[in-house]
Order: sequence, then structure tokens, then C-alpha cells
Amino acid sequence: QKTPSDPDGFLGGLNHVGVCVRDLVACESRAKKAGFTPRDHAEYEPGSRFYFHDFDGIEYEVVSYSFE
Repeated sequence: QKTPSDPDGFLGGLNHVGVCVRDLVACESRAKKAGFTPRDHAEYEPGSRFYFHDFDGIEYEVVSYSFE
């Protein structure tokens, strides 16, 4: 998240954590059940993704690639 002291949205030098999963829909469901708010969904070549912030403000990117 962007703050006045860190306009680029970095937290302790970290922009975000990325994780690659097989089942994006199941992971989004688990994130919601854990109390997180998925946002910024996108489909792009070669996959799909969404983001969420944890309770400490760390941003996570959850991505699933669809290779044929």
C-alpha cells in the first residue's frame, strides 16, 4: 500500500510476494474464508491472477499459468 513515507508501495524493501498455484478459484475461496479481500483480478497470456493484502499490509500476487 502506498503511504506518504513510501510512495511506491514498498514495505521494508518488499513490493509483493508472488505465488504460483494450480487452482486459482480454490485459492481465492480460501483467501476469502481467511478474511482477505481479493482484488485486481486479471487474465493475461499465459494465465490469470489476483492480489490481496495480509493483515500486516504485505501484498500477495496469486497467479495460475495455463500452459498447453
